[in-house]
Amino acid sequence: MNTSILCSLKRGLAAFVFISAFASAAQAEPAEAPVEMLKNPTPPVQQASLPKPEHPFATMAGTWTGGGTIELTGEIKENLRCRANYNYGAANNSLALSIRCASDNYKFELTSNVVERRGQLSGTWSEAAYKVSGQISGRVQGNHIAAIASGDSFTSDLAVTTTANRMSVTMTPKATYVIAVKMAFNRAGK
Repeated sequence: MNTSILCSLKRGLAAFVFISAFASAAQAEPAEAPVEMLKNPTPPVQQASLPKPEHPFATMAGTWTGGGTIELTGEIKENLRCRANYNYGAANNSLALSIRCASDNYKFELTSNVVERRGQLSGTWSEAAYKVSGQISGRVQGNHIAAIASGDSFTSDLAVTTTANRMSVTMTPKATYVIAVKMAFNRAGK
C-alpha cells in the first residue's frame, strides 16, 4: 500500500474519531448540577429590618436639671431653677413626671401621669404649692408634645420638645397673673 494512501487513511480516521467524540459530547444530557440547583435553590435574601423607632416618652425618661423664667403680669420676670424626673412605662406607653421649680419669690411642684395612644395624649396633673389639679390632653408627634392642661380654676397650653439630651418646656396659662413659664433642661449627668 502506498504511504500516501496510508497517511490519508490515518488522517481520515483521526478526523472521524475527533468528530465522533465531539458529536457525542454535544448530544450528551446536561450535567445534574443545574437540575439539582433548581430542586434546592438557595433561600432568598431577606431585607434587613430597620430598628423600631424609640417611643417619644422613652427619650424623656430620666432626671433633668435646668432653669428658665416665670413671667407675670406687671412686667415681672424671675429666673427659675428646676429639676425634673420622668419615668416611662413601656408596657402601656405611660409617662409619670415630676417637675420642681423655684425662684426667689415663687415655687411650684407639678406632677402628672399620662398615656399615649396612636399619637393622642391623656392623663391627669396636679400642682402642690397652689393646690390645683385637673386633666391633660394633647398630641405627641415625634419629639414634640402639644397639650392643654385644665382644671377648675386653671387652663394652660403646654409644649415640650426633646432633642437628644436637651428638653424645652413652655407653659402658657390663660386668664391668670402668670403669663408664661419657660424652662430649658439638660439630662442630668450628660
